[in-house]
Amino acid sequence: MNKLALTAAVALAATGAASASTPAAWAALDRQVNRACLVNSGLKQAKIIADKASFPDRVPVEIRIVEGYNRGNVIDVKLCAYDRRTKRAAFTEGQGRLGVNRR
Repeated sequence: MNKLALTAAVALAATGAASASTPAAWAALDRQVNRACLVNSGLKQAKIIADKASFPDRVPVEIRIVEGYNRGNVIDVKLCAYDRRTKRAAFTEGQGRLGVNRR
């Protein structure tokens, strides 16, 4: 086996071991997603109000439902979709569509 093939084999083995998911890695991702959804929601006193939804790696999205007070001091609900690849959160208004009516 030449040096290049040996180096490639070692690199692939290291990559496979490094990408294995651990409970600590999942907990860190969960904190990162929650923080992004809460901070970027634009709601005051924002909180996650339901269980999370996670999709497999081929659809790298995490879903959270966020509740808080909008600018009119009315309770508002938003659906947060967090893209694990880009590390960005996107929102849509959740009233009615999520079966959560808080007004």
